[in-house]
Order: sequence, then structure tokens, then C-alpha cells
Amino acid sequence: LIAAFSGAGHAAPVTEYSNCVNVVVMQLVSLFQTGSTAQNFANCGKDDDGSGYASGIINFTTRNGDALKVIKEFMDTSSYNGEFDDYIDTLEEYADSGSSSTKNLDGYCDAWKAAANNTEFWSAQGSVVYNEYNLPSQEYVAKIGIKFSVTQAVLYDTAIVDGLGSGKSTLGGMFKATNNVFDSDVTGSSGNSVTVNDEYQVDEYVWLQKFLDIREKNSSAGRKNIEAYRSIVTRNDLNWSNSVTVTDSDGDDIVIK
Repeated sequence: LIAAFSGAGHAAPVTEYSNCVNVVVMQLVSLFQTGSTAQNFANCGKDDDGSGYASGIINFTTRNGDALKVIKEFMDTSSYNGEFDDYIDTLEEYADSGSSSTKNLDGYCDAWKAAANNTEFWSAQGSVVYNEYNLPSQEYVAKIGIKFSVTQAVLYDTAIVDGLGSGKSTLGGMFKATNNVFDSDVTGSSGNSVTVNDEYQVDEYVWLQKFLDIREKNSSAGRKNIEAYRSIVTRNDLNWSNSVTVTDSDGDDIVIK
């Protein structure tokens, strides 16, 4: 999977995530979206949260248009065999309008699962994750000087699960709300400070705890993810190299490596 996030053909990000951060985020997202840490490129079904069909490794949806982006990347490859020809017009309509409808998409999941037999479709999914969520979240990391693996992973996870944008339930809104909490320097013992609103130096551990509090209050889809990351923070496991232990919502420890 990491190879799919190589970013070939794109400008290098300001702060490239380590392989460990990428692996942890993608496995946790997969676990809480599809029930398994294994990447399920063929995953497809109607979304319980009203986003049309959700499919692939992060539940790309027909409502927000990232599923359409995956399909269009795949259509540009030599391996495309017309699997989605019957759905493109409808998918474009629903992505443009933000519709949760599944009308005229009968057989969509069959097409998705058939395409998932092709590794170029896997690469298309990885490419969309990298460009639509990985790179934008790294801009937030660089903006205030985040250093810890766990904080980077939390922002990346938030981008995937809650979306970007500026609303209070998106990464942009939560990031801004967290920064606005602080009106003075805040010291701590983490060993790194982030620069908030170009003015205040705030201990990164303190900043992360406040971000998780705000995310817990505003996220509509990331509750289990938040609990998992809190378990990592509780263990004071801030920087990663080979593996990370997380506690899921059932209280079970899961080792991700």
C-alpha cells in the first residue's frame, strides 16, 4: 500500500509522513470503516451515514466525489475495460450536487468489485488518498510545526474521516478552533512546541489533547478513531518507528506494524 502513496509526478510535500504514520492511519481507518486492518480495495456498499455508496480502502463515497476521482484515474489507465461507463454521468451529477441518492447506480458495487481485480485500480485508490487527504493534511502539520508521529496521524486521520474544508466538523474547522483556544504560551514536557496563530508557543502534547477534545465534540464519524488515538497518547507513545499498540472501543489491544 505504501507504494501507492509515493506521490510520483507530484510536488514533494513540505513534511512527508513516515511509512509508519501512513501504515497506522490507513490500518486504523480501514479497521473502523470496513472492520479489518487489511486494505480492502473491493469493499463496497450503501453508506449508513447517507453518503450514497461507500467503497474502497477508505470508503470513498459517491456523495463527496472522491469515488468518482478514483474511477477517473482508473479510466486513464490501459487496464480500464469500461466497468464504469454506465455510471459516469450519474456519478458526476451526484458529486456536483452532493447527493446521497443511489438511483441509477444499480450494479455499481459489482463494477467496483470487478475493477478491484486490477492492481491499477488499487493504485488509483492510493493516489486519490495521497493527493486528496495525505498532502493537504501535511500542510496543517507544517503550518504550526508539528513533529510527533501521533499528532501527524491524528490530522491525517481527521482529513480522511471528517473531511477537509472549514466547517466545524472538518479538519480545517477543528484545527482553527484548537488554535483559537490559546491566547498565551503554554509549556509542557513533550519536548516540542507548536506555533499557534503565528504568536504563541504551545506544548505539542497540550495542543494535541485539545484537538482531540474538539474533534470528539464535533466529529460525526470518527468516534472510534478518536478513542484509538487517545489510547496511544495515554501510553505516551508519541513517536513511532516499527509498531504501535492501540486500544479499540471494545478494550482490546491491537498491534499495528
